[in-house]
Amino acid sequence: MSTLRVVARQKSSWSRRAWIDPVVSTSMCALQAAVESNAKAPSLALLRPVTIRDIELAPHPGWNADEQRKIDAYVNQYDLLDATEKVPLEAPRFKGWYRYTCGEPTCRGHRQGVLDWEFVAYQRRLQNLSDERTVQKLRERFLGMVCDPRKDTCFYVGNQAKRRQTFSVIGMYYPPRF
Repeated sequence: MSTLRVVARQKSSWSRRAWIDPVVSTSMCALQAAVESNAKAPSLALLRPVTIRDIELAPHPGWNADEQRKIDAYVNQYDLLDATEKVPLEAPRFKGWYRYTCGEPTCRGHRQGVLDWEFVAYQRRLQNLSDERTVQKLRERFLGMVCDPRKDTCFYVGNQAKRRQTFSVIGMYYPPRF
């Protein structure tokens, strides 16, 4: 840390477009086909959907037994350098899935789970609202604002080693359209 120095400051939250835009992909279909045929295919990508149809929301059922074991193992793991008590991860109230089509001419559509930190954190801010009002606010933010036609919306997508063909939306990038 002592060797780091600030060489420039961002002018706006979207000023990094010059570095990000060149790596945007338009075909989720091609990305999925690549992981099926090549174990070394990319597991992360920034994807620009052609049409974002919807965000589906459903109550989160809570952690399954395997997920709960992992959370418990983390909470119970000692850290020699940090005596701070670990807090178990709480399941969000709702799960979400984006439905969209990519730029592949033969695309039949994609439905990908949302694992984005902002999606979960926003739900915590809405904890005092009814389920109906929470769903409304989630749709307003993650479909209305993030996927507004005036935005150049892209999804950060990633997979896991266990299920290489299954990609999830792990983040959103939505600068204004030019």
